[in-house]
Amino acid sequence: MTEQEMLYILAIAEERNITHAAERLHVAQPSLTQSLRKIENELSTKLFTRRKYGLDPTDSGKLYIEMARDVTARISTFREDLRRMNDPMKGHLSLGASWYNTLLYLSDFVPLFNQTYPDAKLRLVEKNTAGLLEMLKGHEIDVIIAHEYPAEYPAQQPVLAKDICREVLETESFLVIGQRKMFLENGIPENKTADLQKLKDLPFIFFNDDQRIRRITDFAFRNAGISPGSALFTQSFPGALDFASMGLGLVVLPEHYIAKNIRHFPSLASAPLDPSLHAYWTNCIYYRKQEYSDPLREEALRILKGSVH
Repeated sequence: MTEQEMLYILAIAEERNITHAAERLHVAQPSLTQSLRKIENELSTKLFTRRKYGLDPTDSGKLYIEMARDVTARISTFREDLRRMNDPMKGHLSLGASWYNTLLYLSDFVPLFNQTYPDAKLRLVEKNTAGLLEMLKGHEIDVIIAHEYPAEYPAQQPVLAKDICREVLETESFLVIGQRKMFLENGIPENKTADLQKLKDLPFIFFNDDQRIRRITDFAFRNAGISPGSALFTQSFPGALDFASMGLGLVVLPEHYIAKNIRHFPSLASAPLDPSLHAYWTNCIYYRKQEYSDPLREEALRILKGSVH
């Protein structure tokens, strides 16, 4: 079972068509068909079933594909690690973050890192926290920055593999923001702890159910004993800020996002939430332990830690 054979099977699985897989691999279609039959004969099992719409992996095929993805990822990681050891400051480094953490940390990190190490190659990946942790687990990425729920949040925190390191960058509190007029009319002093009981009858702009900030906000509202009505739902931080500036409702956003953007909206005011409501998230760096020194990654971590607000 060779690396090339595993790459053949992965291409067939992804294309679901031997002809298309052969074109992608730049091999003749009969050669790829023959290779598939050889692998199946060696394993004494069929890896694919032909359907009207293409090839589907059998249960044995799914098992092989899972193994092949893991093995080829590890081989790729090994080759990159070996190259780094030979010329560490000219290596490749992949970093992952949500769009928000990209804005918060990587927008400052990238130009500084590129200026300091111009021969290094950076690859940035934007995904949600769950997706980034899966990539780290699968050796597909070097360093990720991810949000963690509050320690008080009643949800299971991710179980990390023993070889994954975690370092806290900072804890970021959430603030409530809305039109200054709305704050004044409801007795909420600007920049002082907001009494959510005074705001419980006002409409809020909510984020979607699958977003971490929405779950944490709902948790804070439960802790405050309120259940405010919704003006609308959105996925977008910029959109939520725009809607709040129009007076459509209040919104809860992270403090650094507000600090960066509130100057563009002179009609808006903000107020922190009571710490007892646990409206915050923790931004952490995750990376894998290594048996050898990786100067390029160590420098990236040093610069990232220096970017804390």
